[in-house]
Amino acid sequence: YVVAIDAPSNRVFIGVGDLLGVSDLTGDHLRWCGAAPTGEVRLGAQLRAHGEEVPATVTVGIQGSLEVTLDRPVRGVAPGQSVVLYDGTRVVGSATIVGTGSRARPGLLNV
Repeated sequence: YVVAIDAPSNRVFIGVGDLLGVSDLTGDHLRWCGAAPTGEVRLGAQLRAHGEEVPATVTVGIQGSLEVTLDRPVRGVAPGQSVVLYDGTRVVGSATIVGTGSRARPGLLNV
């Protein structure tokens, strides 16, 4: 499987299916429903329109950056998709995914 692509260096990373799971992502173009959370918070993250919500640790940076660490890896997550954040049944906000990574394949975040 192709597990990552680094276009600037013209490299393609291949590996076994277990490496396809994304556990970390970064986002931009944040949109909040109310006040933005500060620091590190526990929220649910939904990565597909009808996808399952995954518990996550979310960190909002001072410059409007977003880092999400999922409690368990999810397959099929890629830059350009959206992540929607929930506190229970309440939508907290959303962002566009700009980078993905995995604890199973360290060092490939944001490739």
